[in-house]
Order: sequence, then C-alpha cells, then structure tokens
Amino acid sequence: MHTFSVIIPHHNIPQLLQRCLDSIPDVPDVQVIVVDDNSSADNVDFDHFPGLERRYTECIFDKQGGGAGHARNIGLRHADGKWLVFADSDDFFTKDAFDIFSSHKEDVANIILFKANSVDSDDYSPSDRHIELNKYIDSVVSGDMSMTQGLLAKPVPWCKMFRRDYIQGYKIFFDETMASNDVMFVARSVCWTESTYLAVCTETVYTVTSRADSLMGRSKSDPDNFLCRLEVYIRYNNFLRDYPGLRKEPLIILLFRSHRYGLRTFVRTFMLLLRKQALFSGFDTFMRIINNHTLRLKV
Repeated sequence: MHTFSVIIPHHNIPQLLQRCLDSIPDVPDVQVIVVDDNSSADNVDFDHFPGLERRYTECIFDKQGGGAGHARNIGLRHADGKWLVFADSDDFFTKDAFDIFSSHKEDVANIILFKANSVDSDDYSPSDRHIELNKYIDSVVSGDMSMTQGLLAKPVPWCKMFRRDYIQGYKIFFDETMASNDVMFVARSVCWTESTYLAVCTETVYTVTSRADSLMGRSKSDPDNFLCRLEVYIRYNNFLRDYPGLRKEPLIILLFRSHRYGLRTFVRTFMLLLRKQALFSGFDTFMRIINNHTLRLKV
C-alpha cells in the first residue's frame, strides 16, 4: 500500500498536466492516478501521454466523457494509499509539498486542510484565487471560526489530505455533474466526521492557476453551467439543515447574479428556487453579508 494516492482528472491540456506531474515526486510511496476524461486526439498525443514514462503513475483512459467528478470517482476506486490527495491538471504542487504531507502522514485526522498560493497559468504573475482559502485557515487558527466551518468555507478537494479508509468506508463520492461536482463530496467528508478529526495547517502545498479558457472561466458565460451550480447549492443547503450553525449559501444572491445570463435564465432560476422552496435558503447568511457591508461603510 502506498502512503499517498494523488488523483488528477484531465481533459485536453496535456502540457499543463505534464507541469502538474513534474511537481509530484516519482517515488514508491506516492501513487499517482491520472484519469483522462475522453480527451480528443486533436489535442493529445496518446502514444506519449503525460505520465506514461513515470514508474508510479497509472493512466486511465475513460471514453464516457462524464466530467471531472466521474474521473475523480474512477480514481477513488483505484486508489490504495493511506491518504488521498487531489489536484486539478492545470494546477501544481509547491516544491516541498510532499515533504509537508509526509510530516503529517501519522496524524489522527481524517481531513487536513493546507494553504495555497495562486498564479496566472501562462506568465506566473500573482493571482488572487488563494486569498479566500488562506483567510479561512487563519480564522480557524485565531479561533474566530470553528474547524468544521473552516474546512467547509471553500468546498474544493485540493489543498486537503483525506484519509482513504474514512472516505471509502463512508462511501463518499463526487457528484457526476457538469459543475460543482466537488461541493457535496467536501460537505459530506467534513460533516460526517467529528471535529476532533479535522485539522488545518498553515504551510503552503499547492499552487492554483488562473486561465481564461479554463472550465471555471468558460462557465461564467454558460447559463446551463450556472443552473447546475445552483441545483448543487440547493442540495448543499438542504444537507446542512442537519448541522445547525454552519454557513449556508445565500441563494438569493445567485438569483441576483442570474440576470447576467439573460431574462430566460433569470426566470428559470426564480422558478427553480420556488419549486425547491429555496428562494430564502441561506437568507441569514445574506443578512450577515449586508450587515457587515453596512458596518464597513459606517467605519
């Protein structure tokens, strides 16, 4: 059995995948699982696919085209490491990331959250995608936020170590949705364990990149992607009903944002929220945002 299993979904960006793999040591205790999600031969040379030359990397070529969540689930079924680590193929790990991971391999926690930095994928100029995550970790360390709140505040799988026995024992998988496939995975993982088995670390292990043509970038102009994210967050808020005190997403803000996609999407958003009885789900969070904004204006 390996110490770490690193799961990386990939679609049509082999050069960036190679960069990601180059940041992971090719050593016996690090199992790397790359799951290619139906990439096109126009974009990928499958005879020289990144990872094929590595000793401890398994490349899985899935032709279903089920998206990143589906690819991650395939990776979960092949993982045998004590710890699960996730990466997006256009991101990469810091130079000493796996030394830091190794220093925590005997921890009793089920999930450990680490800090990140972020850069532009092309020119490596500083980006701001890590700021929110790091702020939440600092809030946990200072005692201003609970451990559970801190790990839920940014529901992404990267920058975390998950104990595999815990994840597989509770049969926690990713949603196989167009967007936000990781939200419920993180929510279930964090909420289904006691807070004493959650931990944060102030060391930086991961570099998040910004790309104009990334999935996140493209989703900003795709109304179907927006509606998919909305449905996920309706389920997320419903899930958190069983966990009082945890911050729900203010769905009315998503209604306000839906106008960017046109009148039809605004109407579909409104009707979906009404049908799911979710228009005012997370309204207490919305009011806290308004009150904090008003307070800052007064100051």
